[in-house]
Amino acid sequence: MIWLFLFVENFKIMRFRKILLASLLIFSSKMLCQQYTLKECIEKGKQNNVVIKLAEQSLETREKLLQSNKNNNLPKIDFLGGYNYIGEPIKINLQQVKDGIVEGSATQSASSANAVYQQITGNPLPQQVQNVIYQTSKDIISAVYPNYNPAIAKQSYFLAGILARQPIYLGGKLNAVKELSKQQVESGKANLESSQDITAYNISLNYIQVMYLNSMIKKQEKIVESLENNEKYAQSLLKAEIIPPYLKNWSNITKLQGETNLKNLKLEKENALLTLKDLMGISLDEPMEINEELNESIDVPNFSSSEKNADLKLLLSKKKEAETTHNITKSLSRPNIFAIGNYQFFRNDLPLITPPWLVGIEMQWTLFDPERKSKNIASKSLIKEADLLINQKQKSVDLATKISENKLISFREQSETFDAARKQTYTTTEMVRKRMENSLSSVKDVNDALQLQYEAEKLYYTSLVAYQTVIATYFYITGNVENITNYIP
Repeated sequence: MIWLFLFVENFKIMRFRKILLASLLIFSSKMLCQQYTLKECIEKGKQNNVVIKLAEQSLETREKLLQSNKNNNLPKIDFLGGYNYIGEPIKINLQQVKDGIVEGSATQSASSANAVYQQITGNPLPQQVQNVIYQTSKDIISAVYPNYNPAIAKQSYFLAGILARQPIYLGGKLNAVKELSKQQVESGKANLESSQDITAYNISLNYIQVMYLNSMIKKQEKIVESLENNEKYAQSLLKAEIIPPYLKNWSNITKLQGETNLKNLKLEKENALLTLKDLMGISLDEPMEINEELNESIDVPNFSSSEKNADLKLLLSKKKEAETTHNITKSLSRPNIFAIGNYQFFRNDLPLITPPWLVGIEMQWTLFDPERKSKNIASKSLIKEADLLINQKQKSVDLATKISENKLISFREQSETFDAARKQTYTTTEMVRKRMENSLSSVKDVNDALQLQYEAEKLYYTSLVAYQTVIATYFYITGNVENITNYIP
């Protein structure tokens, strides 16, 4: 008997250790889970969400382009260098001038001889002698004159130098390009703000869904507990042969349905947390827990205008871009004037020796461009399109704002009605339970009352979700999406 007693005691100790270890593991896992409020979720999303990062990168790119365009009025300096090879060397065409050179040289020889003779004798040289000298000189020069065209340079040569080009007047193109870059930066900021707002809005909706599931899980756990007690009570009545077996079976089935509903709610919460993690830009494996439940206090916010709507800001910025693009298109019809300078510091085997440097003024003016008119028309059409989009967006925002305001009032009244209904189901369930204890109602009646209570709870919390979703939508439309944190913990 002693050994049996020791075995039982050891078994109890081992069982206690297992329970203690399991409890510690559960407690430690909960401690490791990061708890987030809605405001913290939104801040985390702004830091890590991929859509926001893309918008930030786009804005950074536009800012760099703006910085580079600020220097577009400075001169551009290029290094020019090259190797050139011509098909044939440059030659002097001596045959083309042969007759002139021979005739001129012979005439000059005769004239020189006549001048010398006249200086010595005082008399002119006889014409016959002059003719002989002229003809002899012509024959000699013709005999020694080259019968080919000599090359004066090599077929290849090298050049290297510096070319500077300074814009003087470009018809307003430089200023228009700078203004376009500024507007693109403003569009980038509006796009970033729009991305942040839509991310915060989506995070808020998912956070509301998690709070709804927390509230429903808590209520379902209480209902499951009641169903378990009801099932035990039915078992005792069955043993006492007060109720038939089929009523006991109904209590078992109802309890299983309640447990299944609880599991489904927990799985839905797990999926909602995964979606929330994705929006926040954190790893899906990172421990995370949200224990907040739906806020049952219903406050209608002060209504405001929709001037801060991020999409409207983006469209207005796009319109300014279109107007600047139109100005650039118009400036294409104006001339471009540049100051130029060129200095060649390396020149090897040039066929012709040119000055090593030059300065000047250059003008470029497109006198005819068949596409210019269509470009102007297209840029004007783009501005009109932007106006139409802004007008359409303004109307849709105003409409959505007004609908949201009406829904807030409607859902507040609806939630108050559902709240009164669910509280009435508490009284009904308790009355049916007491009647069952006094054998005035069956186990099934209690289960039906619990099911009705669950449905009433579901309707009430669904109305709260709808109300808080409309609040988030209202703040998103009016451009104050983060104000939702004043109504949600």
